[in-house]
Amino acid sequence: MGSRPISDRVKKHKRSVTDDRCLHEAAAKYIELRDNGQKVSYRDIEKMFPGVSKNRVNRVVEKKGATIREFNATKQRLSPVEEGKLVDLILESSKQGFPMPHREIRRYTNLVLQSRLGVDCEPLSHKWVFKFLDRQHERLQSFWSKPLDMQRAYSLNPEAVKSWFDMIEEFIVKAGIDRALIYGMDESGFPTAYPGKDWVIGERGTKTQHKQGGADRENVTVVVTICADGTTVRPLVIFKGKNLQSSWNQDNAANA
Repeated sequence: MGSRPISDRVKKHKRSVTDDRCLHEAAAKYIELRDNGQKVSYRDIEKMFPGVSKNRVNRVVEKKGATIREFNATKQRLSPVEEGKLVDLILESSKQGFPMPHREIRRYTNLVLQSRLGVDCEPLSHKWVFKFLDRQHERLQSFWSKPLDMQRAYSLNPEAVKSWFDMIEEFIVKAGIDRALIYGMDESGFPTAYPGKDWVIGERGTKTQHKQGGADRENVTVVVTICADGTTVRPLVIFKGKNLQSSWNQDNAANA
């Protein structure tokens, strides 16, 4: 499968980074030759570094001026340290199954700005996230999220099942643990609304970004407990509500 094409915004950002690097290298070369006593002009540097303007080199060397990209960085709403912390938070959230969509990234960033500038500070526009992702292109990538339950189903394959039973034999059967002392419990959640897909941000290079269900939707939970000797405990069904409704217990074939 081919890699995802780079957007025009990212290409422009990468060109800007490359231009700045060449400009600093040209300025450093001029200072090195000058300090070694060699006669050098900015036009000479311009010939040595094609594409680098002698006027820009002069501004960096003589006036200690910043490049355009560095100057724009001083106008960014977040400091480089704050952006780094935000990237760490996004990556940590995505690894735990809670990747952030654009609106969530803006919400966290606005909270950072409010803590530093006050609650009356101007909130970020939706365009800010795109510029932020361009700057952090090497670490962050956009995905269509996939429900986690789908990935669990894909993991149920012969090799995974055999590996599990091999561990059971090694640590339980050979150890002589009584089967009547072993219980397995599992719970399954049934959200009343399908979580669906979302356009989220995760770590670059990851093939799939899982997304756990949020706590803001009503959920029905079923808990099943089985003993290794073949007996079972009555299943438990948990509904959201303050009082037990008689309709919940209708057609209760599992005697839950």
